[in-house]
Amino acid sequence: MGKIKGVSHPIPTEYAERIYNEDKTVFVSKSHLGKASEGDKFIIYESYGAKAYTGWADVKSISKQKTSDITRKYGKKLMITKRELQEYAKGKSEMNVIEFENFEKFKNPVKPSRFVALRGKYIYENEFGMINKHKG
Repeated sequence: MGKIKGVSHPIPTEYAERIYNEDKTVFVSKSHLGKASEGDKFIIYESYGAKAYTGWADVKSISKQKTSDITRKYGKKLMITKRELQEYAKGKSEMNVIEFENFEKFKNPVKPSRFVALRGKYIYENEFGMINKHKG
């Protein structure tokens, strides 16, 4: 497998478009892939529509945070609204937060080499190279 180069989570197209068109730079999920770190890539996998990797950004930070603090801390940078977060996070006291920068949308969507589970997945060197080669 090699070294971890990034992390990917499935994102519905409507939320991915907020990253592309509204400069949203904070992703929230229930699962925490804590082996990823600052400087790795956060790779957008559109779970509807393209069903492919469609862009990436540099991870600025990745951490578990109290759900009650997330909207106050990140506000309009969040990929989802306060109401959407409340609905999504029901019963969760902590959520995974990935803050990213330098987003790049791919010219060509890249089909993953293996399924991207709802909990997300690490991107290792071999798949990272394949994405980089085919993104256009």
